[in-house]
Amino acid sequence: MNLLTVNFVILSIAGLLLFIFGFQKKSQLSILFGGVAVFTSIFYLIGWTFLVPFAPPIALAISFLGRKKESSA
Repeated sequence: MNLLTVNFVILSIAGLLLFIFGFQKKSQLSILFGGVAVFTSIFYLIGWTFLVPFAPPIALAISFLGRKKESSA
């Protein structure tokens, strides 16, 4: 296990914690940054480096789905 793999595992854990925190607090920015960290590190670790450029759009779509709905009243 090299140092780059260890760093990506740590980044994935930190991103997952930020992702969960964002869903609890309904914070779209936390969900976005956590999702980018998680998806980028997972795609790299499993060898799908061609999908790394698509990690931010995937995280953005998930953050739009997880954001707080504003009431009209």
